[in-house]
Amino acid sequence: KYLNVARETILNSFKVKNYKVYFTGSSTEANNLAIKGYCYKHSNRGKHIITSIYEHPSVLEAFEFLKRELGFEVTYLPVSSVGKVDISNLQKSITDDTILVSIMGVNNEIGAINNIEEIANLLKSYPKIAFHVDAVQALGKIKQDYSNVDLITITAHKIHGPRGIGALVKRKNLRIKDIIFYDIFYKLTAG
Repeated sequence: KYLNVARETILNSFKVKNYKVYFTGSSTEANNLAIKGYCYKHSNRGKHIITSIYEHPSVLEAFEFLKRELGFEVTYLPVSSVGKVDISNLQKSITDDTILVSIMGVNNEIGAINNIEEIANLLKSYPKIAFHVDAVQALGKIKQDYSNVDLITITAHKIHGPRGIGALVKRKNLRIKDIIFYDIFYKLTAG
């Protein structure tokens, strides 16, 4: 009952419909699930992904892993003098092989606020590209329109909740691949 109430509260805070909430152990886990899960599932559509140079380390490391281990091509967008992603640079970086763009809502170091709505509106013209937003620093602090964002990550402790709780808010019809497997280990060790 409490989990369902929490899920509804999260969805209402983002003002989104037709999304699901997956609880994780942290925003790092949620970022990895969103980025790796989407790329594993859709690498047959293309192997180019885009992020900015100012993302949280959990995002940057996930991108580096996909580049190093699975041969993805990564574009790291520069940011303006105030730490924001330039929409025209993003648009120029998109190729026929681009499948994912990941841009944080608010930078965790300098507080720069990216225009998530403008980026989402641009990406609507590219149906095979999913848009991921690390909204950890934005949740409860600024209003942004997430209705055209596919994957949103958050954490509880940034809004005075307990540590060790993150979440991935995912568009229901968007498919991702699981990245953590425990059933096999359990079956092998369970007697």
